[in-house]
Amino acid sequence: TGRSGFFPYGPDGVVTAAAVSVVSFGGFETLATLAAEAKNSKRDIPLAIGISFLSSILFYVIVVLAIVYLAPWYTLDESTGIPASLEPYGLVVPKYIIIGAILLAATSVALTTLSSLSRALMVYSEDGLIFICLSYISPRTKVPVAATITSSCVAVLFTLVFSYEILIRLVSGGSLLTFAAVCYTLVVISYSRTTEHVDENTSLIQRGDSEEKTEECPEPAQYVEYQEWKVVAWMATFWKILAVTIILYYWPDTWHFWHVRVPLMSLLSLINLLILCHIRANYHIQPQRSPGFVCPGVPFTPALGIVVNLALFSALDLAAHLMTVAYFAVGAFLYFGYGYFHSQITIKKQAQVDVMASRDNSACETESVVE
Repeated sequence: TGRSGFFPYGPDGVVTAAAVSVVSFGGFETLATLAAEAKNSKRDIPLAIGISFLSSILFYVIVVLAIVYLAPWYTLDESTGIPASLEPYGLVVPKYIIIGAILLAATSVALTTLSSLSRALMVYSEDGLIFICLSYISPRTKVPVAATITSSCVAVLFTLVFSYEILIRLVSGGSLLTFAAVCYTLVVISYSRTTEHVDENTSLIQRGDSEEKTEECPEPAQYVEYQEWKVVAWMATFWKILAVTIILYYWPDTWHFWHVRVPLMSLLSLINLLILCHIRANYHIQPQRSPGFVCPGVPFTPALGIVVNLALFSALDLAAHLMTVAYFAVGAFLYFGYGYFHSQITIKKQAQVDVMASRDNSACETESVVE
């Protein structure tokens, strides 16, 4: 490669580059956000995500191989990138073609991001997690106007205040933690039994018989009492041990890496593996109603996703960590300050409690009259 071999920055440089490049694959969530607008979302959305993911990887690899073959990596200008690497070779026309493609791609990414963000804000508003005014939909265009305007203003504000490098690290850190949280939730959902449904007539949460055989849930599985909460506790322990393992990896050299830290990390990894084996052996995966896609190898496959995402997140710099924590702190403030008390689930459960209380009072009054 002309300088420092094939890995000029070592394995840490590869991991850091992988953590930053996650932002290139963050647009796949747009497809899931727009699932409600698909004709056959159960079939089309997984197919679209798979095709776009594979095609994006193919195009990225081809472009990188072409540029590295054309010019050494250390001669590329960080501010201009690919277009500047073509100019010394007299490729003026391809240079401007690539510049035009970059501008079109940036416009496309901006539009799709605003589209998915506005739909997400609309759904959050309808669920009561954020302000109800954001759920307004234009009766003529059927577009969430308030959510679109709000998301556009937030995007413009972030673009004016923060630099491109900061935004890249913020999006990468947020995406990695979000993916890790999704993997964690997938394990919990797989071991949770659905015993409630919403009555369409009263809009109240009703408890159903989980042992009934239905088309959506054809075969009831064995169930350990409160097993979902036990899985939550075990996976929380898994997460904490993994965090300690990652901290040991980046610990200063005062602790010898091979003689001290590696044995400790191996021991902690073995404990996490035993936790996963305990979950798999002692608790039973529950069939879900209309699952669409079933993750194989639960809980090992989601646990692997947690390990990879947290390892990549730890490779980012301190500024990215602090910004991501601040980002999630704002979300937690909005949820616990407003969303928790106004969510539809909380309202329906409170209505259920009120109905049960009124029934108990009526029963007491009837008994009193009879006596």
